[in-house]
Amino acid sequence: MKKNITVVFSLLVLLTAAAQLAQAQQPAFQDDELTPELFSLILKDEWTYMREATDQLIQETGNRDEFETTAEFHVRAAKSRKTFMEKLNAHIKDTRLEKRTFGVWFKATLVRYDADAKIYSLQSPTKVEAPYEIPTAVCAIPKNNLVGISDSIKGGYRQSQIYLKFNPDFKWKVARNDAVKAKGSEKDIYFKVNFVINLSLDNAQNRGIIRIVPKELLIMNQLDKYIYHKQNIVRTE
Repeated sequence: MKKNITVVFSLLVLLTAAAQLAQAQQPAFQDDELTPELFSLILKDEWTYMREATDQLIQETGNRDEFETTAEFHVRAAKSRKTFMEKLNAHIKDTRLEKRTFGVWFKATLVRYDADAKIYSLQSPTKVEAPYEIPTAVCAIPKNNLVGISDSIKGGYRQSQIYLKFNPDFKWKVARNDAVKAKGSEKDIYFKVNFVINLSLDNAQNRGIIRIVPKELLIMNQLDKYIYHKQNIVRTE
């Protein structure tokens, strides 16, 4: 009986160690299966944080008190900015933004396959609603050839959207067998864009900046997670 208990205990120890090792090998806090709607909510949360924090900073540093010297004002303003950055860094650490990758699904439309050139033309109708720009907070995407952000007025309301900026199609170099396979499961074929989010302060304008940085584009079967194509997204600025 004692021998059986020892064996069971040893197995439990091994299973626990294996589970801990598997967890350690996984990327920390990866949001890898996001709908456009869920990603939009994450962006709005960060935009709200930046807006409120920047509004408070402006309140604290916007005007010099009549009994305050210029030198005293500059010292106070510098202290407020230092406190702002400390709080911002704490927020980034608490939300683990520096460790998170946001994989967002954009529906792919298979337009036409050129069997001679082995090129499939693809489009995407998907748009991600993003917070619109205000004087104290802005969402921005670094310049690149694949993902953009637009700001417009529709129906009297201002809106901002993240979109795939193919001109007009994405040209996918693919062998015919994979092209046929993709066409057979077209309803499950998506682009997936992996983003990271960086928060910072524009000191010159006292404006919070949410940089939405696209890092990688994939063509995938959303159902079985088969990856047809993968490429890095290169900044052009």
